[in-house]
Amino acid sequence: MPKTLDDFKNQFPDLWSAYERLRNAGDQEGPLDSKTIELIKIGISTAMEHQGGVVAHASQARKAGASDEEIYQAILTATALCGFPAVLGAVSAAKKFLEK
Repeated sequence: MPKTLDDFKNQFPDLWSAYERLRNAGDQEGPLDSKTIELIKIGISTAMEHQGGVVAHASQARKAGASDEEIYQAILTATALCGFPAVLGAVSAAKKFLEK
């Protein structure tokens, strides 16, 4: 976990706790499995040009059983919706993480 996030959690524990409850409620609200949820989050992170999110959710997606090919497809699917620059940045971030 990045130091900035650890610092935030320590400085604002009530807000972090509320955020975790909201995030977990959204993840658990319907029938999607963890792998699918993480792949969706990769697509959202791509669209937002949030490369740290791509890496974080790629890590979680792997833990949930996603292959590298599925992770890349989650990124590439965003091309027509959010534009090529966002996708190129996300592929670069994912590649650095996946090829460690």
